[in-house]
Amino acid sequence: MAPIVPTADLLAQGLFHSLVASLFIEALARSWAVQDPAQQIALRLVALAYPLLVFPALLLLFPHRGDEAFRDAALLSGRRWSDVAFLGLDLHRLFVSSLAALGVLLLAIDLVALARTLLRGRPVPAEPAPAQAAALAAALAPLLGPDPAPPVVYLDRPLPGLFCAGVRRPALHVTRGALELLDPGELRAALAHELAHLRRRDPARSWVMLGLRCLMCLNPTFQVLARALARDAERLADERGVALGADRVALASALLKLHRAAGGLDERRTLIFGGALNGTLRRASSLDLERRVRALLAPAPRPLALPWLRLGLAATSMSGLLYFVT
Repeated sequence: MAPIVPTADLLAQGLFHSLVASLFIEALARSWAVQDPAQQIALRLVALAYPLLVFPALLLLFPHRGDEAFRDAALLSGRRWSDVAFLGLDLHRLFVSSLAALGVLLLAIDLVALARTLLRGRPVPAEPAPAQAAALAAALAPLLGPDPAPPVVYLDRPLPGLFCAGVRRPALHVTRGALELLDPGELRAALAHELAHLRRRDPARSWVMLGLRCLMCLNPTFQVLARALARDAERLADERGVALGADRVALASALLKLHRAAGGLDERRTLIFGGALNGTLRRASSLDLERRVRALLAPAPRPLALPWLRLGLAATSMSGLLYFVT
C-alpha cells in the first residue's frame, strides 16, 4: 500500500506536472511550427486537460508511483524538498503556497474585471437611425450567404465597441461610436470577426473555461494557459472572419482603430505604483493586438498535415513522460 502523501506534496506535484506539461506542449508546437490557431487551441487543450484528467488518473490508477522503489528509478523526484528549511521556515510549503497564491491572483484579476462589467448591467438596446441600420445591413449581407441574419443589438454609446455576447442567445452588439469610427470595409471585417465568435458560441465556451479556472484556482500554469487559449480564440475568429469574406487589411485596421479608441495605445504616465498593474495589462493587451495585426498582414496560416495523429502523439508522449516524474 502506498504511503499517504501530504496535501502540500500533492499540490506541489500537481503544479510541477502542469508546468512540465505546458512547456512540453509549447516545445512541440514550436518544433512543429504550428501557425494555424485551431491547431494551437487543440494542443493547448491537451495541456489544460492534464491537471484536470490525467494527473488525477495517475494518482488513482498508479499508486505505486509513491513508493520509494519507484522514486529511486523516477526521471525526476522531489522527495527531499520537505527536508529544506530556512530560518525555521519550511521552504517547500512556502514555495507551494506562493505558487498557489499566484494562481489565485491571476484568476482574481479577471474576476474583478468581469464583476465590473456585470455591475454595469445589461446593455440597453436602442433603435438605430435609418442610415445606421442601412450601414449595418449592408456590412452584414455579404457575410451571411444562405444563413439567416444573426441578432444585432444597437447601443447608443459614443465609445466605439463591437462585441459578441450572450450564452443561450448570443448576439452581435454594435455601438454608435463604432459605426462612426469604422469605414464600410472595416465595419464588415469587424462584424465578420464577431460573427465567427457567435457561430463558435465563444461566449458560452468562455463561461465554461471560467468555471474550470475557478476549479483550478491554485494552479498558476492553468491560469496562464487559459489566457493563452483566449488569445488563440481571437486569432481563430480573425481567420474565420476572413474566410467569411472579411478583408485581412481592413480587419487589421479595424482592430487598431477600436483598440486606440478604447485607450489601448494611450501612453500617458500615471502616479508611481498607482497605475503600475493597469499599465502592464494595457501593454500586454497592445502586444497581443500587435501579434494579431502582424498575422493578418501576413499570408493565411497553413494547417499542418495529420492533425489528429499529432494531437494523439502529443497527449501520449506528454503523459508517458510525466508518469516518471514524482
